[in-house]
Amino acid sequence: MQRPPLRFVVLCDGLEFEQWQASSIREAIDAQVAVPVGVVVRQADPAPDNGRKWARRWQARHLATWRLFDRFYTRRRSRAIERVDLSDVFADVPHCRDTPVRQGKFGEALSDATLDFVRSLAPDFVLRFSYGILRGDILTLPTYGVWSYHHGDPANYRGQPPGFWELAEGSPVAGSILQVLSDELDGGRVLWQGMFQTNRSSYVKTRDTLYMGSAPWVRATCAAVLATGHLPTAPAGDGKGKIYRQPNNATMVRFLWKTVRAFVATQVTYRFFRQDWTCGVIAAPIADVAGLSGKERQAQALRSVRWMTPPRGEFYADPFGHRIGSSGAIRLFFERLDWRKNRGEIATATYADGRFGDVRTILETGTHLSYPFTLELDGATGFVPEHAAAREVAHVATDPEGNVVATTTMLADAPLIDTTFVDWGGRTWAFATMDTTTHNTDLFVFHADTLAGPWRPHPLNPVKTDVRSARPAGTPFVVDGRLYRPAQDCSTHYGSAVSINEIVTLSEVSFEERVVARVEPTANGGYRYGLHTISQVGDMTLIDGARKRLALP
Repeated sequence: MQRPPLRFVVLCDGLEFEQWQASSIREAIDAQVAVPVGVVVRQADPAPDNGRKWARRWQARHLATWRLFDRFYTRRRSRAIERVDLSDVFADVPHCRDTPVRQGKFGEALSDATLDFVRSLAPDFVLRFSYGILRGDILTLPTYGVWSYHHGDPANYRGQPPGFWELAEGSPVAGSILQVLSDELDGGRVLWQGMFQTNRSSYVKTRDTLYMGSAPWVRATCAAVLATGHLPTAPAGDGKGKIYRQPNNATMVRFLWKTVRAFVATQVTYRFFRQDWTCGVIAAPIADVAGLSGKERQAQALRSVRWMTPPRGEFYADPFGHRIGSSGAIRLFFERLDWRKNRGEIATATYADGRFGDVRTILETGTHLSYPFTLELDGATGFVPEHAAAREVAHVATDPEGNVVATTTMLADAPLIDTTFVDWGGRTWAFATMDTTTHNTDLFVFHADTLAGPWRPHPLNPVKTDVRSARPAGTPFVVDGRLYRPAQDCSTHYGSAVSINEIVTLSEVSFEERVVARVEPTANGGYRYGLHTISQVGDMTLIDGARKRLALP
């Protein structure tokens, strides 16, 4: 029997919310996993008189550059903090205005009258979008506690401003969490956690990504509770990081100079260079190439790769394949891109006795195609290409020569990227990403009784938010009874390396995986700028590699 939606009370400063907060609330309500039953509006603190205001500004003059930058640049350009009126959402919901009770220097507690108001509503959880450090009975009053966002990786960056210090210190990623508040600062249960790529040349875009990328987690947490009957727990980080404060003027000058340099470098890279990809074959099992047999065997395998040689102006990427009869030869399928068209097509070639056969394009649709995941459906050998531009996941059957003979839609109206399939635990699973408010960051899972469907989305989608290990990067494989899933690491740049995830839990109501190994380009090889696919063909492994090259005609 389906459980009723969770009941929640929101703590806020008014019924105008920042865009990311409004998205978080609306998404949970629209998914019918949560329903608002009360609103507590925090009364604004009295404005200081002019004398005190200017005295405070003088005392904080060492922070003037940051505060000017935040007020006149960040806040005016940020889309995530644009105000959204939710009066219609809370029109029929009981309201209460609260004057908080101070608890020490930074702590606040709800007044007794407000606590009685919340208690009378019997909420399952309270969603905090206001107040300082919350103290008192409100923390234990709701069934599932008080939920609060923290935009920072608690294992490395705590405090404020969100996303700033990650950029200032050169981190390629910045984190966010949704947690249950407790009396211990940053000591509550972490419900959801994600890691996002920083934008080295834009603090605004970095912070907006943190805000908007984490907005779905209230909905996902509610769905988890309804599916399992208990709160989810995100994997804990190692310890607690340093608490950061607002940057002083000297730090801001260095930060702004660093941002300008990064902007110039980015423009040069993307205007004058491009990634040239090619595919390769390694005569070693995927466990060795993935690093599960040790670093030495991995390095030896990667050094032995035999690369294809695309003609000038083209690249090959995303290799998959299958054996051809009993000859030991491999039929390869891969993306073929002509830079003049700037649109992927699916091509095929053979590999036998250390040599590649002629390359032929076998599928062209007028829209971008890539990632031809090889798959047998209803006895027909073929592949499932990435075709998000057409919002379609379809199986393309091929004959022994690699020619297309039929197409069968598997998931309609589905803008999935790099869909990857595996049979596990008596069910068939599909992994993919989608372009939402972020790119290459959110992992979506679907499941069915068989490949024929019908396919059902996992209730926790996106089950994972991590730019370092979400987007599929090849064939899942089993070693010693354990299931592993390759995923792209796009933290420094697109397709920089492959993370190998061990899937710890995979069921219709839960999901957990952890990174156990990495596959990186060989430092002294010809393709050392990127590697983003690793696929298995029997005891052989297919990979791709990229090099940065001047974008010449």
